[in-house]
Amino acid sequence: RYRYIDKATNFNLSCYVQVGQCSNAVPTEAEVYWRTVLPDSPLPDPILKLLHPETSSVKKPKDDTVAEAYSLTWLMWGLRSRSGPTKHSSPRPSSKDETVAEAYSLTWLMWGLRSLSGPKKHSSPGPSHDRDHSADEYLARGLFFHEEAVQVGKTMTLYFPLAASAPLGLLPRHVADSIPFSASSLPTALARLGVANNSVQAANMEETLYMCDLPPKAGEAKFCATSLEALVEGTMAALGTRNVRPMASDLPRSGAPKQPYAVRAVHPVDGSSFVSCHDHNYPYTVYMCHNTPATRAYMVEMEGAHSGLAVTVAAICHTDTSHWDAEHFSFKVLGTKPGDGPICHYLPYGHNVWVKKEANRSSSS
Repeated sequence: RYRYIDKATNFNLSCYVQVGQCSNAVPTEAEVYWRTVLPDSPLPDPILKLLHPETSSVKKPKDDTVAEAYSLTWLMWGLRSRSGPTKHSSPRPSSKDETVAEAYSLTWLMWGLRSLSGPKKHSSPGPSHDRDHSADEYLARGLFFHEEAVQVGKTMTLYFPLAASAPLGLLPRHVADSIPFSASSLPTALARLGVANNSVQAANMEETLYMCDLPPKAGEAKFCATSLEALVEGTMAALGTRNVRPMASDLPRSGAPKQPYAVRAVHPVDGSSFVSCHDHNYPYTVYMCHNTPATRAYMVEMEGAHSGLAVTVAAICHTDTSHWDAEHFSFKVLGTKPGDGPICHYLPYGHNVWVKKEANRSSSS
């Protein structure tokens, strides 16, 4: 992990684990770091809330209600390779709160752009969970769209689940760095965080660690960040410059029902390579980031046909799909196949895409 050594403040991990928060009225060290390194970029609201989880108004997901939100990331990642998790590819216990659960499925759906299979081997005991793909198809139909739809006057049907995030939020860097973070050290991490070995939470952690341990593919920049500083520094390294800026969708944290959205304005983002970061299922926030070559990005202003809800989504359009998994849901729901043309998806609440600052002049169309 990218490290920024800070010994100025001594946080007590137990306050995070036991009560899920450590109130602090003054800016956190991570906020000070952001202002120093990215003075011209406002801290996105979803990240700010993760730095202050005690102020969050969205209820924290329980072990049996977290699977759905992360499925979007699984779907988005899975298009990128033909290998990946199998045994625990998405812990999906029956949900007591479907709205919270759906939010986490977005992560797994976006990961699905990278692979439909999954980890072949696991280092620690954990319950085996078979994935319910019927729910994935419903989510996929509200996630993916053709690039032709990104035009003023066009309509696309989208679904925005309730936001769900790690109960402990973004830990201070030196706290996160003190917790072992690898598949081989999972037992130690479970003990440190007070997570039972055979719990759903343990299986979720195992899956995330396996994904983070996967080596990058040829030409790929991939990393996992467990703190805000690691997120920023990893992105700078992946883009090869310190002049970077984050972009994120402006969506309601409470979610919105699936409905047609009319495109009111389109703002293309200059550049062809970006770094996308998706949060994964872990007790504290873990971002899994990867570069996205052969990509076009847009900020799209839309209005809901039924509710009148105004949203702005960061839309990512992958222009080369020739090497994607032919069985992925995006091809199924859009009626296409690898190499047919660009496939687009929006970034859910809390996910972010990073661009080179000098290539971030956008225009309307």
